[in-house]
Amino acid sequence: MSLRSRLILTHALVILITLIIIAGSMIYILRGYSLRVQLARLEAAVVPLSFQARAMLQNNVPPKEILTRLESQVGSVGHILIINQKGLVLADAANGLTNRTVQLSSLDRPVPYVWGRRVVRGQVGTRTLVYAGIASGEYDGQTIYLALAANESPIGTALEEITPSLLIATVLTLLVSLLIALLLARSIARPISQLTQATEAFARGQYDHRVPETGRDEIGRLAASFNSMAERVQRSRQMEKDFVANVSHELKTPLTSIQGFSQAILDGAVLDLPGARKAAQTIFDETARMSRLVGDLLTLARFESGEMPLAKEAFDLGSVLPSWVDRFQPTAHSQGITLTTVVDPLPPLTGDAGRLEQVVSNLVDNAIKYNHAGGSVTVSAKAETIAIQSKSRNSMRGRRRVIEPPGPQWASITVADTGAGIPAEDLPRLFNRFYRGDRARAAGGTGLGLSIAQEIIQAHGGEITVDSVLGQGTTFVIHLPVRDGAANNRSAGNKNPHLPRASGGMV
Repeated sequence: MSLRSRLILTHALVILITLIIIAGSMIYILRGYSLRVQLARLEAAVVPLSFQARAMLQNNVPPKEILTRLESQVGSVGHILIINQKGLVLADAANGLTNRTVQLSSLDRPVPYVWGRRVVRGQVGTRTLVYAGIASGEYDGQTIYLALAANESPIGTALEEITPSLLIATVLTLLVSLLIALLLARSIARPISQLTQATEAFARGQYDHRVPETGRDEIGRLAASFNSMAERVQRSRQMEKDFVANVSHELKTPLTSIQGFSQAILDGAVLDLPGARKAAQTIFDETARMSRLVGDLLTLARFESGEMPLAKEAFDLGSVLPSWVDRFQPTAHSQGITLTTVVDPLPPLTGDAGRLEQVVSNLVDNAIKYNHAGGSVTVSAKAETIAIQSKSRNSMRGRRRVIEPPGPQWASITVADTGAGIPAEDLPRLFNRFYRGDRARAAGGTGLGLSIAQEIIQAHGGEITVDSVLGQGTTFVIHLPVRDGAANNRSAGNKNPHLPRASGGMV
């Protein structure tokens, strides 16, 4: 049975049970209501008769004589009973209760009414007699009540009167409830059916399938979560395809060179020693290139899986940063580039100094590689405290300023060069794997250095940003939090609202 059918049947069953409960309650209520209506009729009819009975009692007319005189005036309302204050029936017109005792119960009325029930068994069957009376005077020193008695109206009589209306109301209620159940089941079952179809499409490999997001209820949030998951899966699948294509492309060139020169040696095309050395050197260089590529890929894979161990040690960035940069002085000097290091006083950092050195070395190497003779590369570091604006609050005594505690501290490392710069359209993709601009492709490399740098910085809880202007140079800024345990606080894609940003933004 489908979910929609179960919802409709459940709704109809609940409505049906509710109607049964209402019907039972109405029968119980109608039973008391019918009795009260019958008693009211008897009370209204007995009042004028009691005045006549009072006059007769004042003249010492016997109860049976009173009964004979008044019975013809009763009509179809009931029959007369004359009862004394002890409940003894002194005269009865039609029920055979003379000289029998009946129950007298007081009614809450301004006039002293009495009423009661009596089961009368006759030859035809058993019936319940209902009587209501009023005090009419005294006879032989006892209070005399004149009462009218009638057979108790069965509940069926009242039900017969209201049954047509009840049936119409019941049918209309069921129809409306079934319509509402159908609409409700449709509103619930349709998005679930769409989600089911989407998951089946995903199982078939159709990763671009989406479901409409309707409403803000649980189903709407489920649809939004599904679409978000589908987006991530599709993006991940596309990244996998791009990764395979890029790796295949990057491996194809060195493998072709290795295969070509190896084949030349095997075929005897290289006979002299200089030619053999050249072929061997090419094979060695391409093998080293492949080794670097495989190593970089392995590093990225470990970062993504969270299996890359990072040291959690305190170190002085101000003392180690110059040594990281000075290793590139010979290279910079040979290319006519001025390499400068400026370090302000810095608080101790906690993290993996070796991995951070890898990031700085990559940025400095790129700054030198893509610079020009006579250019400069400046590496600077400083501490930054994020200022939190003081707040003003209104009070009964006027405005008062609330002093906020100082914000978190960050250490920033800036690598700025005066090279040719990076085109604006390349900046958003600069940290993508294997992405290299035209100049980067000409300079070689694996295209994974900046991706690894970003992973390392994010693993430390920081960010790396870039800003570049064509013809003026490029500036990379690394922001690292100054706090304990920052080294193992991996937060890929961290968007700290207090983090200072370079003008280029995060890429």
